[in-house]
Amino acid sequence: MTDFELNVKEEGFYKGEPCDDFMIHLESYHPGVPGYSVAYKYYIVFKGERISPRGCNIRADYPDVYFKADEFIIPDATRQMGGWMTVDLHCAEDPDYTAKLKIKLRKYEITLEDNFETFNTDIWNALSGVSKKPMVYRRAKENYVRDNKLCLDFEKCETPIVHNGIECYYSDAGVSTKDKFSQKYGCFSTRMRVPATPTGIFSAFWLMPQGRYREDYFFKRTDTGDEFHGCSEIDIMEIFHYPATRGSAHTEHYWEPGWDPKTQPITKSSLGMDYTIPGYKDGEYQEYACVWNEYALYYYVNGTLVKVNDKIEPVENVFPAYILYTCYLGPEGSGAFWGEVKDEDLPQSMMVDWLRVYK
Repeated sequence: MTDFELNVKEEGFYKGEPCDDFMIHLESYHPGVPGYSVAYKYYIVFKGERISPRGCNIRADYPDVYFKADEFIIPDATRQMGGWMTVDLHCAEDPDYTAKLKIKLRKYEITLEDNFETFNTDIWNALSGVSKKPMVYRRAKENYVRDNKLCLDFEKCETPIVHNGIECYYSDAGVSTKDKFSQKYGCFSTRMRVPATPTGIFSAFWLMPQGRYREDYFFKRTDTGDEFHGCSEIDIMEIFHYPATRGSAHTEHYWEPGWDPKTQPITKSSLGMDYTIPGYKDGEYQEYACVWNEYALYYYVNGTLVKVNDKIEPVENVFPAYILYTCYLGPEGSGAFWGEVKDEDLPQSMMVDWLRVYK
């Protein structure tokens, strides 16, 4: 089973009887995200040859669906109605040939919304402890909200924090919904801004299982044969501030039970890609979202589909996901793979405007 098969039906007819001589095909499926129209590329085949839509009569059963040469666009309000939308196609050359394309519209219902008027401890936990680098310690704070924004700060401390005999002169920050909110399947979306610094800061919005990291899973890969690769981390968005990077990374990480990263690689496998955001500038707000279905993951930036993984299927016990916002600091001398930040470029803040989760 694939997500395409669950959400798309393609049918052809000749004089009302099933026939595949005349068909309209969707190039690929994705569900779209709240607040944005969803666009689909399509093509038409007549007796084994692709033909132009100009030789056909085409319409949808929703009047506000807009057709272009090889694409149709469904407004957000129409998609939000749910149910099935039908595209009817009639062959102008021979009107006895007709075709239908049916697409399941994704109706979203919000399950969690935080506009950060306050720091809600019924939802959020403050993360604390040594960060990714020993010279950086993550201090828990009572409040992470300023001016209706969730603010995760990167700082150099005047007085070091001593941990296990190590003086930590730097701090970064993170929060999570572990044990307070988690969800199996749905759309996880946010609007956030990463710091305007050239290097040395690593910002992320991601998901982990409400269970044991590396041992409990959201789904497994279907493109690895009989070898098990279970996903225990979904990185909806990461920005590493490499000088050449003008956008975001989107990655899943996979393990198997009993995996020991001390004696084995950090992950069994990882599937990621970088996306260059059009007109991207550090310090500007962007929207990031991930839709997690049983048989596919879809990543979006500012409503644009940027990555699909449709080679997955549920594990026997699917664990729900909790949410994390984290920022990691790479001070000078740390050797951080995401670069090093100069003291004069601190402090900095990663800022989140809102979080919305949908079923």
